[in-house]
Amino acid sequence: MNEYLILFIRSVVTYFTLVLFARIMGRKQISQLTYFDYVVGITIGSIASTASVEKNVDIYEGIFCIIIWSVLTILISEITLKNIKLRLLIDSEPLLIIDKGKVIYKNMKKARYNIGDLLMQLRVKDIFYITEVEIAILEPDGKLSVLKKSEHTTLTIEDMNIIKPKTGMMVDLILDGNILSSHLQQIQKDEDWVIAQLKARNINNIKDVVFAGIQADQQMYIVTKDD
Repeated sequence: MNEYLILFIRSVVTYFTLVLFARIMGRKQISQLTYFDYVVGITIGSIASTASVEKNVDIYEGIFCIIIWSVLTILISEITLKNIKLRLLIDSEPLLIIDKGKVIYKNMKKARYNIGDLLMQLRVKDIFYITEVEIAILEPDGKLSVLKKSEHTTLTIEDMNIIKPKTGMMVDLILDGNILSSHLQQIQKDEDWVIAQLKARNINNIKDVVFAGIQADQQMYIVTKDD
């Protein structure tokens, strides 16, 4: 068979195999790329390209490897949906980089994130002074989420003749039906208080709560499985 025809067939087969499993694995590979997703995506792409052009690699072996990597990724995604500790282990967790205008260097060091990266990402958000920042968090995908101090936020019609409420970070209290005890300690509350808040909103089973958090104004935000 013509050499170019063989390459064409191999490329078509691996292409559609890759497209198929990319769709099965979901859109997270594109919209919320964590370091784990990045490594998986690069590896699967590398396997597909090798299977396409390397004559000494059996195309069926390449497809088999793509299937194994894809199935493992799907399984891990399903497990991490229910296991918070494993999710944090694989995807890592958000890191507080700036708190009330003060840089937390130990967290930057932990993430191998330098001051140049921080200043660049702040400038992208039109922030040129660290002291303007109330809170800055480095997300697992490498993006920086920033909350400005009240006095540095843009004035809106709502602000006219209204005392601006205190700004702050929403504290996560419940995630996938699990109470986050360490976060409760931050706001000096206990599990009984959380359960009472849920009952006041006619939520009797904590396992029905996908997410619950408390804002700086002490308002609780809740997402249930029925929402």
